[in-house]
Amino acid sequence: MAIPKRRAARWPQPKTPTTRPPLRRMLWAIQRLQTGKPIKATDLAREFEVSVRTAYRDLDFIRDEWRAPLEYDHRKDTYRLTDPMAALPLVTISQGELIAIYFAEKILRQYRGTPFEADLASAFAKIERLLPEEVKVAPESLDAYLSLDLGPLHTPDAAVFRDVLVALRRRRRALVRYKSLSSGRTTERRIEPYHVFNLRGNWYVAAWDERRKAVRDFAIHRIRRITVTTDAYDVPRSFDFKKYMGEAFGIEKGTRAAEVVIRFGPRQARWIRERKWHRSARIQEEIDGALVLRLRVAETSELRRWVLQFGAEAEVLAPASLRRAVADELRAAATAYRTSARRRGEKNPSV
Repeated sequence: MAIPKRRAARWPQPKTPTTRPPLRRMLWAIQRLQTGKPIKATDLAREFEVSVRTAYRDLDFIRDEWRAPLEYDHRKDTYRLTDPMAALPLVTISQGELIAIYFAEKILRQYRGTPFEADLASAFAKIERLLPEEVKVAPESLDAYLSLDLGPLHTPDAAVFRDVLVALRRRRRALVRYKSLSSGRTTERRIEPYHVFNLRGNWYVAAWDERRKAVRDFAIHRIRRITVTTDAYDVPRSFDFKKYMGEAFGIEKGTRAAEVVIRFGPRQARWIRERKWHRSARIQEEIDGALVLRLRVAETSELRRWVLQFGAEAEVLAPASLRRAVADELRAAATAYRTSARRRGEKNPSV
């Protein structure tokens, strides 16, 4: 049935450009039509804050491209399905897109125990339902030659995570019972959440700590209990999360940034070249295949542990304090090995 020309309706123009084909809008329209309810272009426009002209284009696309049995009632200015719609058209998907979906499903692990887990799993299931049958089984088949290991991740308590977000959105102070990893003690803290973030798969909240009188990072999986109070607060305009994290090598912040210079031997240099370790990182190549890595970061125990993992292949050149700390750790390790060797009766300890 031919749809007669329509008189253009007046409707506020969208503030942001829309995409075509607009899958989310069209799926919403189809789901409503499948319940037997007629739909107007103005309904679609109002729901997604787009122009009526855009809504008409969406409905035309459903009828013309997806071959939906869609009929237009000129008198009522409504659309309805004249026959059941068996299924949506097949989705064309490339090998690259398929691999992206595969990895997206694996990355969902980072959101286990968070309020986002159920919604993300639901969204992923909806995407899978849109794929043709021959594609639906493909993500599983990729396990034969693809894998993604995010390493051991901590799973936060979903209720705690939700209350952290509630406190942040409502700008309400929170009382938390927190177990510190450094001290091993569990203490009561009063915090003002500033920013929730994920670092290397684990979730943290950067918050003003009333006890420390400073911004601190709290691992959400170490928050044993949280109570959101009615006390309001404001996030200072001076707080900039990017600047806050800018001089950190990882999660530890330290006091102030220093020029860190580390020489890596030829074997480890090959690995160091492959990654961008920090936004301030600069590499100076040496003739023998070694390199010197320069970083402008805070000197922390986290940085020291990172250097120590390379053993004799890494030498701290600056600052002097970090060089001494790493050397002391290596000497202590060597002493521990010698003592253990003597205890076991080894005649020629290797260290």
